[in-house]
Amino acid sequence: MEANSFDVWNEQKKALDETRFTRQHGQPLPKVRGVWMCRLGRNVGIEMNGGADDFSRPVVIIKKFNNGMFWAVPLSTKQKDLTFYYNFTDVHGWRVSAVVSQLRLISIKRLKRYLYALPDNHFEAIREQLIGNLVG
Repeated sequence: MEANSFDVWNEQKKALDETRFTRQHGQPLPKVRGVWMCRLGRNVGIEMNGGADDFSRPVVIIKKFNNGMFWAVPLSTKQKDLTFYYNFTDVHGWRVSAVVSQLRLISIKRLKRYLYALPDNHFEAIREQLIGNLVG
């Protein structure tokens, strides 16, 4: 990414901070196992960035602390054979990875739109991998 992408993200982040989360027609409230497009932003070093013009990427909600903040794990289309990647095929038939090393706390304000509910078997496998990486 080019250097000014930090400036672009900073302007978007300021506007995002001033907004309220609004549900779009038929969009559910965030729940555990939900996969959402999320404005992760332009980050530092090897931290996962969002893509596209609004710096967003899909995340899966791992733990809900209240109606405004969650632990989420970003998803990637790059599958790797590493202990901190959980590779699977999503409900749309796409090969994706949950990058458990990138677990982060996010505000509801970063959520853009609901995509789908992660099936229980994949969610439990991601949780197990998270626990293994945190204590192992």
